[in-house]
Amino acid sequence: MTGAFHPPPNGPKPAAWQIVLAFAVVYLGYGLNFLAVKVGVESLPAFFFAASHVFAAGVVLWAWRAIRQQPLWLPPGGLGKAFLAAIFLFVGGVGLVTEGEKLGVASGQAAMLKASVPLWVAVLEALRPNGERPTWLIGAGLATGAAGVVFLVLPRLSSAPGGEMAGILALLFSALLFAIGTVFVRHHPPGPDSTLSATWMMLAGGLLLGLAGLAFGERMEVSASDFTPAFWMAFGFLLLGHSLAAFTALNWLLRHLPAPVVTTKFYVSPAIATLAGFLVLQEPVSLSSLGGLVLILAGVAVVLWGESRRQFTPALRIDDADELDE
Repeated sequence: MTGAFHPPPNGPKPAAWQIVLAFAVVYLGYGLNFLAVKVGVESLPAFFFAASHVFAAGVVLWAWRAIRQQPLWLPPGGLGKAFLAAIFLFVGGVGLVTEGEKLGVASGQAAMLKASVPLWVAVLEALRPNGERPTWLIGAGLATGAAGVVFLVLPRLSSAPGGEMAGILALLFSALLFAIGTVFVRHHPPGPDSTLSATWMMLAGGLLLGLAGLAFGERMEVSASDFTPAFWMAFGFLLLGHSLAAFTALNWLLRHLPAPVVTTKFYVSPAIATLAGFLVLQEPVSLSSLGGLVLILAGVAVVLWGESRRQFTPALRIDDADELDE
């Protein structure tokens, strides 16, 4: 998202089919993950399910680095930063999304609400001491996106069941927490190697999500019969398609294309999630939902465009914590 507007490095230009394939992996990986979460929480409780695929992704990345004989440990102090970031990025950013869908929020609506993360990041950066103050263009984008969130949530305040309303609030809080984690990692990265940092944040996030599940008594809700074929399909997609393939493809694109082009994932993914929820799970899509989505994505587009026009050097490299987005 914001903070990753580096020009593409010099080097051989990738083939057109490679770029198309990478975009397809990114769009589908980040767009269908909300559907996979919705399917997964039909079997397992929310925090245990989130812990399973987040921790597994961290183990796979750690093992891959070990096979390639790359560094496996963070520098002194890095582990503490990884655990702190994981509280926001994974317990808040992933766990609360999963809980929100468990409470009845449609996968498409969850994707719409999570699309507000770039707006929160811009606000937090403006509030940070010596942070970037929003220009009038970015301010207009923030106002538009905020209007979209209100347009999306307001009709449900009186009509949504209690559980679903709690899920909507969890998703809104999740977007804020993920944005806090993003800003923290951007300015206080666990280590100079962003992939190693991501690996340890996933490991920490999986452990913390598991502890949260235990604290909420989810262990009593799990039985052997919960591990259905549908669960394994959802788990496999979130592990391989989202956490590994889409993450890798996104960072590959950021090394070869301007970041404003790659950040189209913020516009395409919610649309894919909404369409997938409608086609696979027959989730209803109201005019108010579509109107809210259009306003949120318009706001995100304006904010990202405004950020791309600024002349400043981000604190992290292109493959920073923003791209761990659920």
